[in-house]
Amino acid sequence: MRKSLFGVYHPANKFSLLILDIIAITLAFFISTYLRLNQTPDYLSIEFLSLCSIIVFSIFVGNGYTSVAVGSQPRLPLNTFFVVLASTIPVTLFIYLLGPERFTYLFGRGIFPVAIFIVGVLAMLNRLVLNHLFRHDKKTRKVLLIGDTQSRELFENESEIGLDNTKLDYASAFPRHISAEKYNAIVIAPAHNPDKKEQQALIEARLSGTPIFSLSDFFESFLFLVPVLEINDDWFIRTEGFTMLHSSVNVRLKRALDIIAALLLLLVTLPICILTAVIIKCVSRGPILFSQTRVGLKSEPFRLYKFRTMVLGSESDGAQWAQSNDERIILFGRFLRATRIDELPQCWNILKGEMSIVGPRPERPEFTEKLGSEIPYYELRHIIKPGLTGWAQVNYPYGASVEDALRKLQYDLYYIKNYSLLLDLNILLRTVLVTVGRKGR
Repeated sequence: MRKSLFGVYHPANKFSLLILDIIAITLAFFISTYLRLNQTPDYLSIEFLSLCSIIVFSIFVGNGYTSVAVGSQPRLPLNTFFVVLASTIPVTLFIYLLGPERFTYLFGRGIFPVAIFIVGVLAMLNRLVLNHLFRHDKKTRKVLLIGDTQSRELFENESEIGLDNTKLDYASAFPRHISAEKYNAIVIAPAHNPDKKEQQALIEARLSGTPIFSLSDFFESFLFLVPVLEINDDWFIRTEGFTMLHSSVNVRLKRALDIIAALLLLLVTLPICILTAVIIKCVSRGPILFSQTRVGLKSEPFRLYKFRTMVLGSESDGAQWAQSNDERIILFGRFLRATRIDELPQCWNILKGEMSIVGPRPERPEFTEKLGSEIPYYELRHIIKPGLTGWAQVNYPYGASVEDALRKLQYDLYYIKNYSLLLDLNILLRTVLVTVGRKGR
């Protein structure tokens, strides 16, 4: 059986997920058929069983029963949702091959579109639940790090955030007297250069089924960040990714979606914006909106707009990082920050092309100068437009220090390196969860 850090290749885990998906399909067709025809489908008919089999097989082909779907972050596996939607194609071909009249009660009067959407949502939730269960199970996974003290300290600091129930062992070289079978994964630090005998031992470990990662690959695969202190210029030259920087199609598509999303967001939240403006005017003297210079694409400054949540003159002593329990916040301001209502005016920045819906959060120039001198590759976060929300915001708690900026940069670089429409949708959904939970970041 193939090893995995999170143990998701165990047949029992796959079988559990399969049963949950079959239940999801059954429930989805029950809901849609009852709503449209006020009746229930024949679950033992060849038609229903065929559709169920095609959908399940599509999920299987789309890697819905591997670690892509279970036991790893991002913990909202949206790829399965889109795989389910894509199963519409083979289902439609199958229906017309056998004759549409046989599938009227499953396909007619809008039943199938409703059902397939519900299946996609439930399949995604199935994986979300199992991700939670596997992440909090009591089984301890063992990881061996081969490297120096600096790599060990970095590994310890970062793994505390994203790896639960994981025992970390360390060695300056591969311990030949210890069987690699005892480890779920072996991680090799970039500064470590194994000799011939050690290389042979590592090859044997890999052939025996033990996954071996470079430190940066391990962090990307399981912590979903780029370890800034463990990479160099050569890494940037050789590593894969960063496709959004040289794909004009991606840039145009992202811009089009930004405009659509900003307009829809403004339309939907217009009553909330009006009510917020009235409340701010009633509880605090001063303007409703607050504008501030931020650093944007290619380090160009722009004016960012927010609903004002602090008292006037809050920075009379100079620029300060906002704190989680800042005494300068006005009445009702804490709620605006926690729910991110204060960020809604930035839709105007998005429509102007200064920001995107998803991207690194824009920082103030007073801070970027300091951070750029202390954190390697900090300026790279400015090679794309800043965002209303971002990968760092949904993965890292509120912070206001150089160390926090370093942590967030690692998530920002992961986003830039691995950008996709799917990742953007993932971030947006997780932003909703953070907002609903009032965990403003």
